[in-house]
Amino acid sequence: MVGCNMSDLDNIKLIISEIDGVITDGKWTEDEIGNVLYKSFQSKDFDAINELRKSYKFVFLSEDNRINYNMCKRRNIPFYWGRNREEKYKKAIDILHRYSCTPDNTLFIPSKLSDLKCCQLIPKTICPDDVGEYLKSKCWAEFKIGGGEGVLVELVYLLNSIKTLNV
Repeated sequence: MVGCNMSDLDNIKLIISEIDGVITDGKWTEDEIGNVLYKSFQSKDFDAINELRKSYKFVFLSEDNRINYNMCKRRNIPFYWGRNREEKYKKAIDILHRYSCTPDNTLFIPSKLSDLKCCQLIPKTICPDDVGEYLKSKCWAEFKIGGGEGVLVELVYLLNSIKTLNV
């Protein structure tokens, strides 16, 4: 983890994460009319989500309401959809209200420029290493690995380390 004081994560109750570029490498294959044919998900991150859900509320907020929505539905992971920066921001506010959380007790994992407004709303943002320097500069911290390389596995390790320090 680069750039943060781990004790600042003590009060986290809710984790909101993008999917593409976090549990995928952000790449996908499209057919000639723009339908996404498939994505490759990091299977280790699904185990990490199950572990995170034991102690935190966890949701995905994504631009893709087809493949990502169906993946979340099959795995019973809460999914929210916003087509662009403004819609994602409004949906993030709705998520905070729904889960009775504040920006200060929420952790956001962005991966796209369309997440910038959410980064302004939620101060504790940790991005994958491969998101680009502009988005990194707007985040509170960054993982030392890129999207699709086990970002949520690393988050479990980080949060468990904090719990161990506080015992």
